[in-house]
Amino acid sequence: MSIREDLVASAVQFLQDPSVASSSVENRISFLRSKNLTQQEIDNALARTGAPPAPAQQTPYPQSGPPAPYYPPYAQQAWQPPPPPPRRDWRDWFIAATVAGGVGYGLYALGKRYVMPLVAPPTPEKLEQDKKSIEEQFDRAFSLVEQLAKDTEELKKAEQARSDRLDNALSDLEAVMSDLKAANRRREDDAQRVREEVQGLKDSIPKALNNQKELADTRLREINGELGSLKTLVTQRMSAPAASSPTAPLRNGTPASTNAPSGTAVETAPEPSAAASSPSTESPKKPWAPTTRAKPSIGGKAAIPAWQMAAAKKEQEEGGSSATTPAPAKVEDEPNASASS
Repeated sequence: MSIREDLVASAVQFLQDPSVASSSVENRISFLRSKNLTQQEIDNALARTGAPPAPAQQTPYPQSGPPAPYYPPYAQQAWQPPPPPPRRDWRDWFIAATVAGGVGYGLYALGKRYVMPLVAPPTPEKLEQDKKSIEEQFDRAFSLVEQLAKDTEELKKAEQARSDRLDNALSDLEAVMSDLKAANRRREDDAQRVREEVQGLKDSIPKALNNQKELADTRLREINGELGSLKTLVTQRMSAPAASSPTAPLRNGTPASTNAPSGTAVETAPEPSAAASSPSTESPKKPWAPTTRAKPSIGGKAAIPAWQMAAAKKEQEEGGSSATTPAPAKVEDEPNASASS
């Protein structure tokens, strides 16, 4: 069976104890046996401590009679007298006194510092000091409250001013926005009106051009008609015989000429006569010829007056009668006036 070293080591420590060394070997062996150590382990422990080994047990011889009752051995350690108390010298008493003094002084300091202020009543000086400290704290608190109130009032005023500026800026912004909206609305209205006017002009210009073209065509047709009638009239006047037309007398050495019709009508000039005082100054008869006619006005409708047509018809009749019987021209004294142009 192997030896348990841990039990052997603990047994060696037990055997080396001074209080155990004074006991007998049997008591020590019995104690080790009670700790479940084998005989080999006990012998090893005793050998390590230098104690004599345990005596060998005598094997009992068998007896023929009944076995005697077994009485376990009483432990003799219970009756062993206690070991004598250790001796104390002056160093032990000095250390004990020093430790006791230090512990007492510490307890005294702790009690004086923490327990006494709680138990003992405060002194007047302490009360006055506490009062001053409390007043100082109150003064600081009141000053802080006043400063806080001033700061709050300043912040309130600044916030009010900022709110007023913000309201003014918002009102100005709203006014500017309303003005911009009104200007934009007016600009849109003007642009719409201009677009409508431009569209109206675009629609009316072709109509006006067509109307003007039609009016110009109508006037040109009227002018062509007037020119045709005038040409017919001039042709009729030119086709009359030269003998039937009256002669115009000389006035101041210059023959009087008839003027052409003005405007849109052709007028016949009256037959001039020579002066009564000088009948011998008559000029030779010349056939009547129309002068340069003025351009007709475009503003009104061109037409030959009825009196002019009657005068032309009358002259044609007189021209036909004078071709058969020529008669001298009647001389009338009338002022030198020309026909209206």
